[in-house]
Amino acid sequence: MMGQPRGWRPTRVQALWMIGLGASCYGLISPVMKTAFAQGYTMEGVTAAQYFVALLFWAVAGLAVRTGNRPKGREVIQLFILGLIGSGGTTVLYYRSLIHLPASLAIVLLFQFTWITILLEVALERKPLTARRWQALLMILLGTGLAVGLLHDQWEGGISWVAAAMALGGAVTYSILLYGTGRIAVQTSPVRRSLFMSLGSGVPILLTTPLTAYYTAPSMAGLYGWGVLVALLAQITPPLLFAVAIPAVGGGAAAVLGSMELPVAVVAAALILKEPVGWDRWLGVALILAGVIWSERVNRRGRESPGT
Repeated sequence: MMGQPRGWRPTRVQALWMIGLGASCYGLISPVMKTAFAQGYTMEGVTAAQYFVALLFWAVAGLAVRTGNRPKGREVIQLFILGLIGSGGTTVLYYRSLIHLPASLAIVLLFQFTWITILLEVALERKPLTARRWQALLMILLGTGLAVGLLHDQWEGGISWVAAAMALGGAVTYSILLYGTGRIAVQTSPVRRSLFMSLGSGVPILLTTPLTAYYTAPSMAGLYGWGVLVALLAQITPPLLFAVAIPAVGGGAAAVLGSMELPVAVVAAALILKEPVGWDRWLGVALILAGVIWSERVNRRGRESPGT
């Protein structure tokens, strides 16, 4: 079993709930970002604001929390790189793809992380996929197609293949984040892990943010108000929950539970953005949830080990 930092350790069921909650936070990001855009704030401005808010939070938390193990020199570098590629890379690639792609198509491409992460486990750890996991993946993929409305002719007028590549790149970097979170410095305090990952994530975010994103905002108070909300949903709550929970269940299980993001995104789009959601989308949401439950149902006889 993978190591955990000293202190409270979640049970497998608790860890699964924590991962589901973290993924649900991610599902709220798109409608929140679109609402900010509608008020005149730019993607670059909100993204940079959320980063500074998150960095301040983790810096203060790192000073306040003195319990738990400290990362070693090599682990600090690994966490920094994981944050740079996994968190920062996903933020930049996926958010930018949303500018040029229909949101539903971008989500389809991003959700390829589900099978990419599991294949990473299979390839790097030589773990065979159980029949239950194969069945769950098929249910999730079918549900994803329905939930984003693939039965409708949504892609008229063509798409930006550069933006599509960005969304797929976001799927790869998100897979790396899920896989690495369960394996790098798992004995270290989750707060300290998140701090060094947050430092790394700032590299791609700040390099792609023009200075005009700050002084052209309608209001600095409003910009950082949105920054606080997006930071809570993207860079504070999910990383902390993932850092505690993923080592207990493995990256493969985390990838399956991460699919909770899509049902939440569909419901949020209907309630917040008033987007129409047909029967096929609701059926897709139901299939995804069924796949998650089927994959992670506790086997009382213990024939499936955690993370398989």
